[in-house]
Amino acid sequence: MTLLDDVIEQASDGDAAAMLRKLMIVARRMGAEPLNAWVKAELNGYDDADSIPDYRGPFVVTVKAHITGPFGAQAPSTLTRFGMPEEFGSLFEVSFLEPVAALESFATSDAGIVFPWDPTAIGLYNGWIRDGRIPFIQGWGVFSAERSVSQATLRGVVDVVRTKALELALDLQAEFPDAGEKDGPTVDNPAVEATVTNIVNNIYGPVTGLTQGHIVKQKVTVEAGDLDGAIENARQFLGADGLAQLSAVLETGGSDDDKRGRLKRLVDAVKSGSVALATGVTTDVAANALTEITMQFFGW
Repeated sequence: MTLLDDVIEQASDGDAAAMLRKLMIVARRMGAEPLNAWVKAELNGYDDADSIPDYRGPFVVTVKAHITGPFGAQAPSTLTRFGMPEEFGSLFEVSFLEPVAALESFATSDAGIVFPWDPTAIGLYNGWIRDGRIPFIQGWGVFSAERSVSQATLRGVVDVVRTKALELALDLQAEFPDAGEKDGPTVDNPAVEATVTNIVNNIYGPVTGLTQGHIVKQKVTVEAGDLDGAIENARQFLGADGLAQLSAVLETGGSDDDKRGRLKRLVDAVKSGSVALATGVTTDVAANALTEITMQFFGW
């Protein structure tokens, strides 16, 4: 049994961190530094939000608050970003820099995780309320607030890491079955280097051919349940027929497994080239974008 076999087996059912450690051995033996860097970041956590892949955020999340009013009145509430300055939109977003093991642990806990607002942010928000920029109950203000992340969202991030590792291992195994073994192929072979480069590009979702060779990351932000917003975001990646298929995926009910199954079928169709794309967009970029849009729409 090869290391790639182990990665493939654990990607489907096993510890995500253990899977990545085996993938690190593969990357190191191949001399594939960009792949090794991705694995290390997933295992150890990312340095900052600018360095994370698209599947780690930013995600639009619900902000739950404890509000207070006259005569000591108190109540739970949900805050809105309506009326806020655009540059403070991150107060309603979350990006995950934590190691994948931590995300997997949170995803299997009894509850999701929360990210409290800094007191300075609460002061700013109360100031916007007093200025009349944000509609609020007269005489009331925010005492505390936190961004709430569901278990489903965390599971979705971990599932994407597993899927990326699985696709990577399957692609390598198809071309170079001995990749990762002692005395196996390395990136000194141009064919190996080309395969690894394509794999790493797929992880980070570069947009090739739009900026004369420069790598560009398309960010999409969709409110959970906002069908119009999801379709508008997808318009930059899909043609009319593809948009209709995506709409069907988003509007049809069922369990999360049913929804993921429909998404997978659409993404596979995009990757195979059977779905018309927007001008200048590659299949990998469109597939990655659709996955991110759908995850945000369903709150995964």
